[in-house]
Amino acid sequence: MSLRNAWGALIGFHLSLLPALIKYGRNITPRFLAPVSMKIILPAALTGLAAGLGLWFLWPYSVGQAGFAVRLSALGLSGKVWPPFIIYFTLVNPILEELYWRMILTSASPYPVAVDFLFAGYHLLILNLFVSVGWLVLAFVVLGAASWFWRQISRYTNSLLPAVLSHMLADFSILLVIYRLVNY
Repeated sequence: MSLRNAWGALIGFHLSLLPALIKYGRNITPRFLAPVSMKIILPAALTGLAAGLGLWFLWPYSVGQAGFAVRLSALGLSGKVWPPFIIYFTLVNPILEELYWRMILTSASPYPVAVDFLFAGYHLLILNLFVSVGWLVLAFVVLGAASWFWRQISRYTNSLLPAVLSHMLADFSILLVIYRLVNY
């Protein structure tokens, strides 16, 4: 699988998480399925949707469209590939990432910790293809805060459901904004 292909990189990343998820899987399932109050779920969901809304408004200042579609196309993201990619990325990626980052590499600390910044930092590997250093710094701070938020909500509720839902809506809203702005 090629790291220069979005599907290859994503599936390769997901396969690389499987050994840890399998090893620690017995400890994950009960927390992952724990029910949570709508008083927690709804704000978490809205927080996730805010990611796409933020991108929509910041797009002209951060990425713009100059060359963006060409760079996405070089990664294999164009035309009919987009809808299945968005569906897979939205439904699978947040579950695997939350299991890994919030269950396996987590911390009980109420304060930001190294794992929050590792989560933020690994996203910069992709973002650096599209934005300048200044926007990478902002993305690092926002992603570090998101990681901390998802870790805290998982710790508080003893469930991954709010974090997974929020993460799904963040990924979906971001990809939908990119798809809309690049393809119209």
